[in-house]
Amino acid sequence: MKRTRSWIALALALCLALPLTACSPKETMKNMIVGAVTALGFIEEGSDEDEATEILAEAGGDVTFPEGMDPTESRLVTRVEGDTLYVAFNSININRTGNTDYFIAGSDSLTITGYATTESPNENYQTFKVALWELNDDQVKTSYVTGSTVYYTADGTCYSYTITGLTPGRQYKATISYDSVSYYVTGGLKVVGLGSEELTAVEGEETA
Repeated sequence: MKRTRSWIALALALCLALPLTACSPKETMKNMIVGAVTALGFIEEGSDEDEATEILAEAGGDVTFPEGMDPTESRLVTRVEGDTLYVAFNSININRTGNTDYFIAGSDSLTITGYATTESPNENYQTFKVALWELNDDQVKTSYVTGSTVYYTADGTCYSYTITGLTPGRQYKATISYDSVSYYVTGGLKVVGLGSEELTAVEGEETA
């Protein structure tokens, strides 16, 4: 699939189309390409270029919602039991992103298992994304966790991935997104590794 690489190739082609003198230094060319994909939203501003490489979750795991949890109750339904956050999401697309409340990381890693289905026939829209955001000390600003965007295949099968490099005791939220405008994904997540059953909602949060 590698849509990101296609955009990088496009940026390179545009660069080569310019006069040779404007694009000949290697560093200038590199900066233009990185700037182009950053502006298009495929790389977080200020992050490492490796973010352009998609991380794919591997097949495996399971998601079984706790008794009494109705996954159709709303667009995003959550429940915490022990060290596990369960999330049911409905009709997520590029205009409808799903954000959980903040939860506490019990260690430096979280294992996220997820599944979803989509009616999109387009091969470019057969995955959905899960990413983590960290709540700053001021309890107002939130920052993207670099390298935490994971792609899950939307074929109804469970896939899992362990995100590492977190800070135990800090608060994080999971964001579920899907790039299609016309189609949606519906499914569920299981986030294992919480340090508390408490969830925190932050009103009017700002992106750092």
